[in-house]
Amino acid sequence: MGDENVWLRPATMEDMELLFQWANDPVVRKNSFSTEEISFEEHQRWYLDLLSRNDRRQYIYMCGQEPTGQIRLSISGETAEIGYSVCALKRGKGHGTKILKLICVEVEKNIPEVKRLIGKVKDENIASQKAFLDAGYCEEK
Repeated sequence: MGDENVWLRPATMEDMELLFQWANDPVVRKNSFSTEEISFEEHQRWYLDLLSRNDRRQYIYMCGQEPTGQIRLSISGETAEIGYSVCALKRGKGHGTKILKLICVEVEKNIPEVKRLIGKVKDENIASQKAFLDAGYCEEK
């Protein structure tokens, strides 16, 4: 992975279909707290609502010019809960750790009212647990 150019950009309407495909990836569904497959109509309603809200932020994680993952913040006061995923072809290459580090920088720079980032991870999702710890997050039970 070396010094490749990785960055976050705010999601736009044009990302709706890509995020729909990623959301229904079997591994993403299995690791989600809501495991049912999502219909496009349901996703469209959810996404339009998401983009209109001040307490949500959705970003696309880019490797150079290639969308590689997504990360979302649900903001409540000084705390933001993280939800993220990496596209199937790029998993196991350290992108989870990178996306989690990048969101810290983004929050510090552009959402300074948020003082605490948290991520809830299923017990069996070892890869995500490791990504959070490798990115410098602390484990709480």
